[in-house]
Amino acid sequence: MYLKQWPDFSKEYDLVRVGDIARICALLARKPTVGFLVHRSVDMPSHKVEKVLRQLQESGCVDVFQTGRDALKVQIQTMGEILSDAGDVAPDVVATQEEAAPPAMPTPAGSFLKRLWKKLLS
Repeated sequence: MYLKQWPDFSKEYDLVRVGDIARICALLARKPTVGFLVHRSVDMPSHKVEKVLRQLQESGCVDVFQTGRDALKVQIQTMGEILSDAGDVAPDVVATQEEAAPPAMPTPAGSFLKRLWKKLLS
């Protein structure tokens, strides 16, 4: 999660909530973080932080980065739509491609860990 814009504090009447909202916004402005870890960083109960984050997200002040899995699903769906529009792939094949796990990333032959491992073995 990250802060897109600061909220309008004049709409909030409870001064304690203004302080909590400001602390959460300051954290997210300084360092984007995972939503479920915010309550630990600001030392508040998680149920209060969830309400504030939901309110901030609904008002458009806070947004969520797209996760890696979501980006992969979007890419697979886009490729599936392109291929099915071209008539190259049947829809059931596209569905099985969406369920497939992402391929493992190959490491370069001269990577640091491989060179270190060779030195340790020799």
